[in-house]
Amino acid sequence: MPNRKIVKTAKFQKIAVEVAKKIAIGDYSVGEKIKSRSTLAATFGVSPETTRRALNILADLHIVALKHGSGAIVLSKEKAIEFVEDFDNTNDIEIQKERILKKIDEQEKNLLELKGLVSVYLDQSKLVNKKYPLDPYGLRLDADSELVGLQVQEAQIWHKIGAVLVAIERNNELLLAPSPYQRLQEDDLIYFIGEEASYTRMAEVFHLKK
Repeated sequence: MPNRKIVKTAKFQKIAVEVAKKIAIGDYSVGEKIKSRSTLAATFGVSPETTRRALNILADLHIVALKHGSGAIVLSKEKAIEFVEDFDNTNDIEIQKERILKKIDEQEKNLLELKGLVSVYLDQSKLVNKKYPLDPYGLRLDADSELVGLQVQEAQIWHKIGAVLVAIERNNELLLAPSPYQRLQEDDLIYFIGEEASYTRMAEVFHLKK
């Protein structure tokens, strides 16, 4: 499974967004001085260096101007609004991306589990078929079949094929465990059990159509 890394918003970016939101809603007016870095740091519970990086982002976007010794002065409410909207849109995309990647990971996990279940099922099916090969095979006797007119015992199916005749379907009626003296007829559907290869041997030895 690919190692997918989800990019998370850094603390200084979050602080930049929060300050921009305050400018956008008018908590800070154009020309007003924003709180000092130490005050912002205390407000958001981060270091002054983190708030410095946050204010630098806003300065680069011309939302505030940094004055040495005077802190940050608000320059533009419009640019603050634009920055917040851009961030929200980008953040929405990241959230959607995270959800999609999570779904993909879940699907990959489910596919692996399904693959495992299929493997177990096939292994168990092979084991069951090997121990209990009781599902009957069926072949219909046409006019040219060598079995037509023979009694079951005369056909010697067990000796020639290694299979056991268990039923005959004739005229929509099913005759189970037919007598050795039962005579086979054209259009009979004979059912027999044996190894998987017995189906092919039955068709080849008695010239039956599969």
